[in-house]
Amino acid sequence: MKKYLLFFLSLMIGVVTFTSCGDDEDGPKISDLEKKYFKIENANYIDKSFPTKTTDDKIEGLSVNPKALAGGMNFITITSLKKYKKFFVGVKGVNGYWESSNNSSRTSTSDYSTYIIPLLYSTELNSNMTMLISAEDEDDEITDVYETSITYVDSESGDLNINLTFSNAKDVDLHLYTPTDEHIYYGHRGGSTTVDGKEVSYGLDHDSNAGCSIDNLNNENIYLPAELIVNGTYKVVVNMYENCNRSIPTSWAIVTRYKGNIITPATGSNPASGVYAVNAGNGDHTTVMTFTINDGVSRAAAYNFLNRNNFTAIPTNDMDEMKSELEGFKLDWTK
Repeated sequence: MKKYLLFFLSLMIGVVTFTSCGDDEDGPKISDLEKKYFKIENANYIDKSFPTKTTDDKIEGLSVNPKALAGGMNFITITSLKKYKKFFVGVKGVNGYWESSNNSSRTSTSDYSTYIIPLLYSTELNSNMTMLISAEDEDDEITDVYETSITYVDSESGDLNINLTFSNAKDVDLHLYTPTDEHIYYGHRGGSTTVDGKEVSYGLDHDSNAGCSIDNLNNENIYLPAELIVNGTYKVVVNMYENCNRSIPTSWAIVTRYKGNIITPATGSNPASGVYAVNAGNGDHTTVMTFTINDGVSRAAAYNFLNRNNFTAIPTNDMDEMKSELEGFKLDWTK
């Protein structure tokens, strides 16, 4: 089946060094904007009030996912006839802002230019925000501020967290394959068990826009606690289960953290990103990264915890079961 992937945005690969608001004896000072809200790849933090407009024009063709998960990602996408030199992004009521020069993320088709600005949300994010966005155009004019409400969505967290975000309302799914051959996805959401007298849970806690039943969350999250993180190699997969609107492309990004840090993958990139093009088909099942953990628990210990009688699986709903049946049929048909 033809795969509609990948161009990885060069500005999103690896860990990027940011210009901070100042240094102290212990190293760079982290701003409240980065610590509590987000940072932007390849951008400079400016410790000043948000830029004042010099024109009443607003940025043309701007879109952003209105939902946010702690530790996840988002895209600001601008598709416009007008060309811009810089973008400014901040949070209403919070000092400072990010200044991003986006030549590296600009693509042009015919008369239009498209800019993609990737945001990496803080793991400490825990509230709604009003995001502020403006730009400097080719005439050195600063646009009027575009304000957009971002809703914080509560999600589960563990020692291993994998977050998927995508740019519009389609059924894009996140899959994780573990070293014990467990496949965590919408058809096997995980569950809870008791380890040393403590109840722990793991699995997929959001399946967004399932079967094109639109919830506009456009985020998915898989989490595992330390007690169930097995030594070995893990595989992360993204899949366009159903392209609910084939007339528009869909950008996506995945970030994986282990013990709060972005893990270095064995293959692929972290964060990883790509685009499903206009008219992208369903069922690509694209591997975006693999990574190895060596300081987890043994397979025998994990099997013991999960095979106990007190293990309770997250029940599947009608949509989960329908998607699983259709996916099984598709896989059998393509063999």
